[in-house]
Amino acid sequence: MKRIVSLLVVNLLFLSAFAQIQVYPLGNQPEKIKYTGSVTYALPTTTLKITVCVSKVQDVRGYFADYAESLLGLTNIIQQNRTHYVLNSVEIEPLKTADMSNIYRAFTSNPVMTEAMNQAPLSANTTYPEGYLAAYQTHTASLPEFFKNYADISYTQQQETFVDTKIIDGVVTQVPANHTKTVSKSFENKAREAADAIMKSRKDQYNLAAGEQETPYTGEALAIMLSELKNWESNYMSLFTGVSIADTIRYVFYLTPSNKLEQMTAFYFNENKGIIPTNGSAADAYTLGFSPRYPKMVEIAEWYYPQSGFMTRNRQPVHVTLSHNKTVHDFGMVNMYQAGSIFVAHPSTKESVDLNEFGIVF
Repeated sequence: MKRIVSLLVVNLLFLSAFAQIQVYPLGNQPEKIKYTGSVTYALPTTTLKITVCVSKVQDVRGYFADYAESLLGLTNIIQQNRTHYVLNSVEIEPLKTADMSNIYRAFTSNPVMTEAMNQAPLSANTTYPEGYLAAYQTHTASLPEFFKNYADISYTQQQETFVDTKIIDGVVTQVPANHTKTVSKSFENKAREAADAIMKSRKDQYNLAAGEQETPYTGEALAIMLSELKNWESNYMSLFTGVSIADTIRYVFYLTPSNKLEQMTAFYFNENKGIIPTNGSAADAYTLGFSPRYPKMVEIAEWYYPQSGFMTRNRQPVHVTLSHNKTVHDFGMVNMYQAGSIFVAHPSTKESVDLNEFGIVF
């Protein structure tokens, strides 16, 4: 009998301590509450910061592209100028934010809890703007100097030899003569000279590598000469093959999955336009999928208020993927509040409490 009475006393003390905290959904609290401390907070949820890295590629046709196959046997060249986009990478970062569909007001008469509520710092970044936020160009490319500034001499000096008739000492005499004139180079001749420069560079590289030069160069000097010759060859080769330059752009999105973790479209990508906000013509949708590692606990269908503790929610691992057509990118496991369960936490009313452990304080 004494044991039963003792247990009843302990339970009464326990309930009395927790009765010092009353929690209501925001807007459902009584009009008059005689408590000294109060705080408004939202349950935590997970917002995904998505960073997409895209290259804006400009293909520039070579000046001598029409002669690439006939002079050098090249077929895999840039045939026309164009701009296109390449999706390089997608990264996600989970952020703790406020679930605006689950906001509560907590009241207390306990002095320790009152001080904690009155001095509770506002949580940073309670929400983020949904969807597309900004684009940052992190790298800007320019045409190679040789290709951009290439201007071969368009004219050449040509000598003509002919026979000139002159009267010398009363005698008609034919004497040889020559005349120099300036003529315009044909575009084909320019291309042939560029192709000859490539062949000469390759021949010089072979002679150096084979050791057929008369001067015994040091290894360092030989490496420098070979590098210069290869650079020379590459510069002239670009006049036939064309060049590609790429600017790097980073797009940032903030997306908050629903509490049911339904799949959602992250963004749309078009090869000719890059990242676009909506499903435009020929745009491909990239979709986020969520698979909780553990089944969610059966939650209480209807809570009764006031609760004598803080309504809160824990995180659980979720398998996150990004799919596009039949291609799937695996982000692995990400801890998300949407996969956790809502429960009542009973903090000690005798010690200092960090209210941000239970939610996002407003």
